[in-house]
Amino acid sequence: MSENKNVQSDVKVAPQKISVELLKHFQNLACQYDFDTTFHEVADAAAENVGADGAAFIVHTNMSLRYLFFHGLPESYTTLTGFEFPDNQGIAGSALHSSTILYTNDYAHSPWALPEYVNAGLQGSLVVPVHSPDGIIGILALSWFHHAPTSITTEDMHLSQLFADMLGAAWYRMGIERRLADIAARDALTGIPNRFQLEERIQTACARADRNERLLAVILIDLDGFKKANDTLGHVAGDRLLCESVSRVQDCLRASDTLLRFAGDEFIILLEDLRRIADLEDILNRILLSLNICMGIDGKNISITGSLGVSVYPLDDFPATLLLHHADQAVYRAKYNGGNSWRYYDPEEDLQRDRRLQLRGEMDRALLNHEFVLAWQPIIALETGRCVGAEALLRWKHPQHGFLLPGEFLEIAEDSPLMLRIGQWVMHTACLQGEQWALQGIDLQIHINLAARQVENHRLCDDLRRVIAECPQLPPQRICLELVERIALLNLGKTAELIQDCQSIGVKFALDDFGTGPAALQYLLELGCNQIKIDYSFVIPMATSERHRRMVNAMIQMAQALGVDICAEGIESKEVQTLLKQMGAAHGQGFGIARPMPAEEIAAFVTLHNQPNIIGSPEHI
Repeated sequence: MSENKNVQSDVKVAPQKISVELLKHFQNLACQYDFDTTFHEVADAAAENVGADGAAFIVHTNMSLRYLFFHGLPESYTTLTGFEFPDNQGIAGSALHSSTILYTNDYAHSPWALPEYVNAGLQGSLVVPVHSPDGIIGILALSWFHHAPTSITTEDMHLSQLFADMLGAAWYRMGIERRLADIAARDALTGIPNRFQLEERIQTACARADRNERLLAVILIDLDGFKKANDTLGHVAGDRLLCESVSRVQDCLRASDTLLRFAGDEFIILLEDLRRIADLEDILNRILLSLNICMGIDGKNISITGSLGVSVYPLDDFPATLLLHHADQAVYRAKYNGGNSWRYYDPEEDLQRDRRLQLRGEMDRALLNHEFVLAWQPIIALETGRCVGAEALLRWKHPQHGFLLPGEFLEIAEDSPLMLRIGQWVMHTACLQGEQWALQGIDLQIHINLAARQVENHRLCDDLRRVIAECPQLPPQRICLELVERIALLNLGKTAELIQDCQSIGVKFALDDFGTGPAALQYLLELGCNQIKIDYSFVIPMATSERHRRMVNAMIQMAQALGVDICAEGIESKEVQTLLKQMGAAHGQGFGIARPMPAEEIAAFVTLHNQPNIIGSPEHI
């Protein structure tokens, strides 16, 4: 009779006393969290316990068994890595379906023999079901390639089952970790990857671009009009829009491209393996077209478009974080220009933006160090040529950049809360200067420009009263506050109330840049301004444009009908000055009369130009 023994056992007995070596293995296993390390520790301990040459982990998936992990087995055996066979074959299949430990000490002559393992030299095999909360997930196979023992004790089988279950727990934990990692890296709403590990993804894509000598485009998509749709129709409708947007963009992409949700209604695309810019632009145009979405939701039609910012590597040769930042800068340009377009990153604009940020950071210091100064542009009475007023214009005496004009920093200041303090300084400084002129016998209308933050600030009248109290020699009637149309019309009712409150103190108001915005007759009636200042863009072309002459004449007639004073800006020639005078404009200013000048030069200007027949002479135009 053959010495071959095939053993089937599900005997449950108390474990044997654990040896010092096994105890060390258990201690090592308690400190392991990586599955590969755990497997080798388990396999080493299990094989050592029964005297096997090595071990393997056979994973059960989709009605198949597959060898995935090996420990201590000969090369002839490990070449079977990934070998797959039906889960009802072999000794492993029998152990799986019977849920029992099986052992044979003569594998080649056993009923479970598979030719692949016979050829690999397998002599004996102990197979142990690997349990997990999901059931039996595989088999721990302990293998002999030399002399296999006649039998395996029940105590050793029990310990082998313990090792197998420890392996099952580690495998189950690894599965949970992988699922959690997948959840963490994937957007729950759209199902596409999220920004998790985005920097690493871009770095990897850059490395591939270098290796393959191809272009990589990092594209940031920002949906135009999404916030309004989301706020109006609710988050359910917003979610539908996002999912529809993702679906349409995906239809434009290739298999090698990656679409990620960055945040809210922003998405990132990594376009890889681009041979030329023309290929990129073709895809960009397709994406823009796909994002022209009009959907009917709850009986309402909503429409959105997309703005795209593009950074191209290695043309834009920067680290991953900067590539993304540059795409963000480019999408800002696209949205600023009206949206529904794409823009490349422009390093020159980035330098300008950096300078703007630097200037913003220096404004507080400039205010403390008295770097802001006022220049004054005279205002004349067109009928007599006399200087009757002066407009205070802000300048920045920058320690590094020299004198900066308002166009270089005022817009930056208006985006900052510091603009309120700057505006208060301008008002206070201008009124103090007006008082000094009054004490010198020079009575001028002091024109002061208001910033949007001052108009929005409910303390403007209080600030004005305080300034007037500090300048008792300057009558309030000599102060004229100027508002540009775009600021005045932001909140028409509130602006009209502000004007009335300040006028009750005696201060006058002028509507500046008149004609450049939507100002109309009704606005003039509601605001109750004392003066309109016709914008230079209408005045300068009057010398050559009949249409502009008719337009300015209509503005003057309208203002006269309402009893509103008129001041024309941008007078640069004698001809235009004469035309305005003939049309009935009361006042004017411009480079043809005088450029802005320091306060100390105004007195001399007034003395000279208030003499008869001086201001109208050609040499002063």
